[in-house]
Amino acid sequence: MPYQTVLMPPPTVELDEHLLTLSFDGPARVRRGGGAYGADIWKHQGWEFLAAVSEYAPDLTVNEAEYHGMLLCSDLLAKLDRGCLIVCGDSNQVIRQMRGEFECKAPGLQLLRQKALDQFRSWPQH
Repeated sequence: MPYQTVLMPPPTVELDEHLLTLSFDGPARVRRGGGAYGADIWKHQGWEFLAAVSEYAPDLTVNEAEYHGMLLCSDLLAKLDRGCLIVCGDSNQVIRQMRGEFECKAPGLQLLRQKALDQFRSWPQH
Protein backbone atom coordinates (compact mmCIF):
# COMPACT_ATOMS: atom_id res chain seq x y z
CA MET A 1 0.00 0.00 0.00
CA PRO A 2 1.69 3.28 -1.05
CA TYR A 3 2.01 5.89 1.65
CA GLN A 4 3.26 9.39 2.22
CA THR A 5 5.27 10.70 5.11
CA VAL A 6 3.33 13.38 6.95
CA LEU A 7 5.26 15.45 9.46
CA MET A 8 2.95 16.71 12.17
CA PRO A 9 3.93 18.54 15.34
CA PRO A 10 2.92 16.78 18.55
CA PRO A 11 -0.42 18.09 19.80
CA THR A 12 -0.51 20.20 22.93
CA VAL A 13 -3.40 20.79 25.30
CA GLU A 14 -3.82 23.74 27.63
CA LEU A 15 -5.12 23.09 31.16
CA ASP A 16 -8.27 25.15 30.62
CA GLU A 17 -8.94 23.86 27.10
CA HIS A 18 -12.28 22.26 26.23
CA LEU A 19 -11.15 18.87 24.92
CA LEU A 20 -13.31 15.99 23.69
CA THR A 21 -12.11 12.44 23.08
CA LEU A 22 -13.94 10.52 20.36
CA SER A 23 -13.68 6.78 19.95
CA PHE A 24 -15.07 4.76 17.06
CA ASP A 25 -15.05 1.12 16.03
CA GLY A 26 -16.53 -0.99 13.29
CA PRO A 27 -16.25 -4.73 13.85
CA ALA A 28 -17.52 -6.74 10.91
CA ARG A 29 -16.92 -10.03 9.19
CA VAL A 30 -13.95 -10.19 6.84
CA ARG A 31 -16.20 -10.56 3.80
CA ARG A 32 -19.35 -8.56 3.20
CA GLY A 33 -21.47 -10.14 5.85
CA GLY A 34 -22.70 -7.23 7.89
CA GLY A 35 -21.34 -5.44 10.85
CA ALA A 36 -22.04 -3.20 13.77
CA TYR A 37 -20.33 0.11 14.27
CA GLY A 38 -20.34 2.65 17.03
CA ALA A 39 -18.92 5.80 18.52
CA ASP A 40 -18.62 7.38 21.95
CA ILE A 41 -17.54 10.76 23.27
CA TRP A 42 -15.83 11.66 26.53
CA LYS A 43 -15.03 15.03 28.05
CA HIS A 44 -11.29 14.77 28.58
CA GLN A 45 -11.22 16.68 31.86
CA GLY A 46 -12.42 14.13 34.43
CA TRP A 47 -13.25 11.55 31.74
CA GLU A 48 -16.92 12.43 31.89
CA PHE A 49 -18.94 10.21 29.55
CA LEU A 50 -21.10 12.35 27.22
CA ALA A 51 -22.74 10.14 24.59
CA ALA A 52 -22.63 6.91 22.61
CA VAL A 53 -24.40 5.46 19.62
CA SER A 54 -24.21 2.24 17.61
CA GLU A 55 -25.84 0.86 14.48
CA TYR A 56 -25.84 -2.26 12.32
CA ALA A 57 -25.78 -2.67 8.54
CA PRO A 58 -26.19 -6.02 6.79
CA ASP A 59 -23.70 -5.55 3.94
CA LEU A 60 -20.42 -3.95 5.09
CA THR A 61 -16.74 -4.75 4.95
CA VAL A 62 -14.58 -4.19 8.02
CA ASN A 63 -13.19 -0.89 6.70
CA GLU A 64 -16.63 0.36 5.67
CA ALA A 65 -17.87 -0.39 9.20
CA GLU A 66 -14.90 1.55 10.64
CA TYR A 67 -15.69 4.60 8.49
CA HIS A 68 -19.37 4.40 9.45
CA GLY A 69 -18.33 4.37 13.11
CA MET A 70 -16.24 7.49 12.52
CA LEU A 71 -19.17 9.18 10.80
CA LEU A 72 -21.36 8.49 13.84
CA CYS A 73 -18.94 10.68 15.83
CA SER A 74 -19.99 13.72 13.83
CA ASP A 75 -23.65 12.99 14.56
CA LEU A 76 -22.86 13.02 18.29
CA LEU A 77 -20.71 16.14 17.99
CA ALA A 78 -23.53 18.13 16.41
CA LYS A 79 -25.16 18.38 19.85
CA LEU A 80 -22.05 19.52 21.75
CA ASP A 81 -20.08 22.73 22.25
CA ARG A 82 -17.13 22.98 19.92
CA GLY A 83 -13.71 22.24 21.34
CA CYS A 84 -10.53 20.44 20.44
CA LEU A 85 -10.94 16.82 19.42
CA ILE A 86 -8.86 13.73 19.95
CA VAL A 87 -10.05 11.02 17.57
CA CYS A 88 -9.25 7.40 18.49
CA GLY A 89 -9.84 4.24 16.52
CA ASP A 90 -8.25 0.82 16.20
CA SER A 91 -8.16 0.74 12.39
CA ASN A 92 -4.64 1.67 11.31
CA GLN A 93 -5.78 1.79 7.69
CA VAL A 94 -8.69 4.17 8.27
CA ILE A 95 -6.69 6.49 10.56
CA ARG A 96 -3.80 6.65 8.12
CA GLN A 97 -6.13 7.19 5.14
CA MET A 98 -7.77 10.07 6.99
CA ARG A 99 -4.34 11.58 7.72
CA GLY A 100 -3.33 11.23 4.05
CA GLU A 101 -0.60 8.67 4.76
CA PHE A 102 -2.26 5.78 2.88
CA GLU A 103 -4.05 5.91 -0.42
CA CYS A 104 -7.74 5.16 -0.42
CA LYS A 105 -8.41 3.28 -3.66
CA ALA A 106 -11.79 1.59 -3.16
CA PRO A 107 -14.52 3.89 -4.55
CA GLY A 108 -16.88 3.18 -1.66
CA LEU A 109 -14.19 3.99 0.90
CA GLN A 110 -13.22 7.14 -1.00
CA LEU A 111 -16.78 8.43 -0.61
CA LEU A 112 -16.88 7.59 3.10
CA ARG A 113 -13.44 9.16 3.65
CA GLN A 114 -14.46 12.38 1.88
CA LYS A 115 -17.67 12.59 3.89
CA ALA A 116 -15.72 12.17 7.15
CA LEU A 117 -13.11 14.76 6.10
CA ASP A 118 -15.84 17.26 5.24
CA GLN A 119 -17.52 16.77 8.61
CA PHE A 120 -14.34 17.05 10.66
CA ARG A 121 -13.15 20.15 8.79
CA SER A 122 -15.95 22.13 10.46
CA TRP A 123 -14.28 21.59 13.86
CA PRO A 124 -11.50 23.95 14.96
CA GLN A 125 -8.86 21.39 15.96
CA HIS A 126 -8.61 17.61 15.84
